[in-house]
Amino acid sequence: MREKYFSTNSEVKIQAIKIAFSLFLGGLFFVANGQNLQEIGKIKAFKLHGNIGASATYYTSNEAVSTRPPWSWNVYGNFSPEVYGIALPASFVINQFGNSYTLPFAQFGISPTYKWAKLHIGYRSIRMSPLVFDGQSFKGAGIELNPGIIRFAAFYGRLNKKIDEDTIAGRFTQPQFSRIGYGAKIGVGNRRHYFDLIYFYAKDDTTSASVINKTKIQSQENTVLGASFKTTIIKKFILEGDLAASGITDDLSSTRVDSIKGGLFENILFRLMPFNTSTSVHFGGQASLSFALKNYNTSLGYRRVEPGFKSLGTPYMQNDVELINWANNLNLIKGKVNISASASNQHNNLNKNLTSQLNTFVSSLNVNATPDPKVNLNFDYSGYLINQKDGTMKLGDSIRLNQQVHQFGLSPSYSIFKSTLTHTISGNISYMMLNDKNPATAPTTSSHNLSSFVDYTIGLAKSGISLSVGGSYNNYVQDTNRYSTYGVNVGSSGMFLKKQNLNVQLTAGYMINQSSFGNTESNLTVSGSVGYRYNKHSITLNANYIYTPYNPINEVIEKAMSKVVASQNLMVSLAYNYSF
Repeated sequence: MREKYFSTNSEVKIQAIKIAFSLFLGGLFFVANGQNLQEIGKIKAFKLHGNIGASATYYTSNEAVSTRPPWSWNVYGNFSPEVYGIALPASFVINQFGNSYTLPFAQFGISPTYKWAKLHIGYRSIRMSPLVFDGQSFKGAGIELNPGIIRFAAFYGRLNKKIDEDTIAGRFTQPQFSRIGYGAKIGVGNRRHYFDLIYFYAKDDTTSASVINKTKIQSQENTVLGASFKTTIIKKFILEGDLAASGITDDLSSTRVDSIKGGLFENILFRLMPFNTSTSVHFGGQASLSFALKNYNTSLGYRRVEPGFKSLGTPYMQNDVELINWANNLNLIKGKVNISASASNQHNNLNKNLTSQLNTFVSSLNVNATPDPKVNLNFDYSGYLINQKDGTMKLGDSIRLNQQVHQFGLSPSYSIFKSTLTHTISGNISYMMLNDKNPATAPTTSSHNLSSFVDYTIGLAKSGISLSVGGSYNNYVQDTNRYSTYGVNVGSSGMFLKKQNLNVQLTAGYMINQSSFGNTESNLTVSGSVGYRYNKHSITLNANYIYTPYNPINEVIEKAMSKVVASQNLMVSLAYNYSF
């Protein structure tokens, strides 16, 4: 049975590679023969650049609960061919993790370009607007045209593939309908000034997925209208923004409605898609104004997305949010000192119908100074204020979220460069404080954390060998609990052979962990890698080993385990890459 499985798996992998290669050649032939190559005599007929490679990883551990599979593999390729100046970028990835089942996963797409035209075939993505269609790939075809001041883009394809409910693998798999979508963008302008109108539509195929146990999944339909703009004023001020109105049907099985009451956009969307009792229309928008000088630039941004706003073309967008942010960057002393600072404030509950409102204020400051080529000093700060306000319900102090988080960091370094030796001393110290003002939760959440390390590296310039040694210390305090970790790390790397194309690295670390519970633990980490490069070929071998000695107190803490032993984890990976 095992032999049959691997045989089938190998056949699928070979078939996937054949299909991807055939699509690549087909797209190459189509574009090369479909264009009017006016400069055919002046351009080299064919160029090909890219890389192809594969890797395999082995992992073993004596721990009772395995955290990763013993074997994993990956095959990839990136191609950048040119036919008489026409670029045809393509790529593919195949591995055993890309599918919910046991079959390998393969995605392939090409985006040939010629002057102001670009064609998309296969698995591709087009950015139209961060509120309408962005961050969502499709399997289909698309086109982008930018002749002069005209800006046009369109696509059609599958956004989501169907997923049938799995009852064989022994675990629940959430079913999913296949989703088809299309969109278009048309506008005028250039990089400094433009105005675009965007349209997007998507709908689930309710007959596509098999739901054996009648798991409730809702099919959706969505139409979004949007606009994007940008204008540059006297080369110093840049105003840009995005607006969108989205009509979303959350359940296609709901009762159809024949008329609606609403404004202009509601009536427009009603004519573009059928409405039912689960359909709603919401709005979103954002804008920013930036100002730039030689050594200083600043920007002020505003974003408001209504509760319920959703576009099936922007899968990770947050709604019910109003945000104001301000960012600055300043260069001083001919660039030797750089200061950047930002602040943002956001809240939800825009419709005032939630039980509470969450306000978040975030600020940051970073100062980087290089007074001398040998010296670098970096300081950074970030702060987070999280406060919960009353909504439709009056909140007591014992249930109100009210926290402050402050983080400070300082990173100095000093280097000495000589013809034969280089010396570098670097370090970092950081401090984080969480202050909870809720009297009920403060004892279990308020904490302080101090982390630090120092490292010294010496490099032999001619031989390409470097040696390093460092130490670290971490201390975490929460209520009466205290955890400390300290240890040392040593490492070495070198380039060998006549052409220095053999790279060897070896590191080892020993850490001691202490806590207020009274137990002391330690672990040893050893890792190494060997890489060899010959012309366009490279091969790399990596190994990592972690050993944690046996500690009797773990048998009390981890009662669920039948036996606690000294843990050992080993990971070995082998990778090959060919560049052309």
